[in-house]
Amino acid sequence: MIAKNPTEELVYHLTKNTKTSFHFGQIPVGVHKLLEHLKEKGFVVHFIEKQGRPEPMIISKEECQQLGIEFEHRIINN
Repeated sequence: MIAKNPTEELVYHLTKNTKTSFHFGQIPVGVHKLLEHLKEKGFVVHFIEKQGRPEPMIISKEECQQLGIEFEHRIINN
């Protein structure tokens, strides 16, 4: 028997249900909920482009205040 990869299983559950977004088409409901819960816990996700690929960074509310940036999920383009 092949062992399940827990990360792949989690990604499957986060992305299996979608909702329609006016701007972005179909978006995964689980990912949206995960981001909302992260923010409630005091963290946001910033995607920063590194070597042509977006790299996620989890930033705390305190780090946002120290850096002088808004406490919101966002994509940072260089």
